[in-house]
Amino acid sequence: MRASTRRTSATVGVLLAIVLVFAAGWPSSMAAERPGEGYSYATAGVTDHIHAGAIDWKILLNQSNLGGAELEMAEATFPSGMLSPNHTHATVEILYVLSGTYEHEVNGKRYRLSPGMVGVVRPGDHVRHIVPTSGPTKVLIIWAPASEPAFLKNVRGVAIPPLEPVGQPVSTP
Repeated sequence: MRASTRRTSATVGVLLAIVLVFAAGWPSSMAAERPGEGYSYATAGVTDHIHAGAIDWKILLNQSNLGGAELEMAEATFPSGMLSPNHTHATVEILYVLSGTYEHEVNGKRYRLSPGMVGVVRPGDHVRHIVPTSGPTKVLIIWAPASEPAFLKNVRGVAIPPLEPVGQPVSTP
């Protein structure tokens, strides 16, 4: 079990590193637009908790704590038997399955993902999100650059502030 947890943590870390490297390629003018006070070096893990359309959304990163629009990250718990309508995204959508079984149909081809697997949807792809009736599915979702899903911006849940620093930085000898 511990090896599985370490592998999952390592995979999530690699995913975040890839997305951040990808996002760093955006024009430097984007960096100038970022408000300095919006960035947080650590969060309580959730900036907003929203229950919409039978889906439980935990917004982990967005402009409020990242300070820019490079990406957004959410943990979504989809209910058993869910089938989303066919839709497209304007940005890259990366899905990392945390628990349960998740399927998505991309451009007419269906893919089944289990915990530890990653699904990718590119801008303009036609996708349907599918959860089998065997149980709910928890997925980590990253949108790069930020702007997905737009409907979450219009729904307010329970906002949670970023963490404050504990103390002075530790100096190295």
